[in-house]
Amino acid sequence: MRGLVFGLFGLGFALSACSGDTGDCHETRTCPAPVGYIDAGDFDNWWSAGAAGEGAAPFDAPGPSAVPATSEGGARGTAGAPSGELPRVLGVSPADGAIGVASDAQIVITFSEPANRAAFEAAYESADLPRASLEFTWNEPNTMLTMKPMSPLGYQSGAAEPDGSAGFLPKTYHYGFNDVTWDDAGHVLPATRLTFSTLRQVSAALPADTLRTGNWTDGEGEGIHNCLRGAKAPYAPTVCVGDDSNNVRYTGFVSFDLSQLPATITEFSSARLVGDAVVYGAPSALGPSLLEHVAFGDLSEAALAVPASANLGPFYSGTELATGAHFELVEDITSAVAADYATRTAGSNRTQYRLSFAKIAADGAWDDMELSTSSIALSTTYLLP
Repeated sequence: MRGLVFGLFGLGFALSACSGDTGDCHETRTCPAPVGYIDAGDFDNWWSAGAAGEGAAPFDAPGPSAVPATSEGGARGTAGAPSGELPRVLGVSPADGAIGVASDAQIVITFSEPANRAAFEAAYESADLPRASLEFTWNEPNTMLTMKPMSPLGYQSGAAEPDGSAGFLPKTYHYGFNDVTWDDAGHVLPATRLTFSTLRQVSAALPADTLRTGNWTDGEGEGIHNCLRGAKAPYAPTVCVGDDSNNVRYTGFVSFDLSQLPATITEFSSARLVGDAVVYGAPSALGPSLLEHVAFGDLSEAALAVPASANLGPFYSGTELATGAHFELVEDITSAVAADYATRTAGSNRTQYRLSFAKIAADGAWDDMELSTSSIALSTTYLLP
């Protein structure tokens, strides 16, 4: 640990206090926030805070040739030509020990002096990001290197904890370089090891809010039989969409409580409305089906008339299925869920949907699609730091 910290200290910038002694900080998740370059002057007051902690022996003061450059950076030599400055790393992105890095991130390292490109690239090493997997690009003065992965960085995936959080560690990338002979004067950029961790991909399923999930009819209240939120045995609460034997039209409503999700989601990879559907009669005779993104608050007659914020397309293909046939309802509502999550405080932490057919079939028979309320869920995959 002390050898690594001293090497980084010689670079003139501070890295997180992590080592083989204590484990990588991003894996224990106890790192201090990364800091930028610090001009340490004569180094007299700097102490190692590695495995020994505070009070350990101070770093040895380096000789005159190891004094960091001024804040102006001094003269800029050309690669291989001595400028009198000690080469050091001015900055790195993602920061050392960073967490929550996106899959499309590029690594950028900025140096105080023009690099000997061939020497640096030969000194680079990483089992997680091998040289062959990266595209190296230098700026014209050779003071900034961009390393672009040829394929997206990976995410660690797993199921959510009961509170929606991730109970598993992120995927960590280790990379760095060995000592680099920087110029003809023999200046050396000391070996450095760096890390960052990518986002975690979490899968979670939210049950329907049973208070606001159900159906409402045109002019006859909530419904009958099993098409009620408070259906009694032998019936079970069901969302009915279509018409009944009295030729009354039923519109379905589904609501989910977003407060069950963590507050640190950076992106929804996917969100699906799923449920076990049963067909009765001939729903295909009811015309086109429509799934809408709405905000209706409580389930009531007023919910029938609220304007939709988005038309999400049909939810029933019109395929002729025998009465009593089951099929799995799976509808992509990612954009709607992401929008509601972004405004969840103002939107009472809800995401809500309306399902309907264009018309009724005046045949005196049930023609509908029915979703058992207990089977309805919001199946999500999201990214967390």
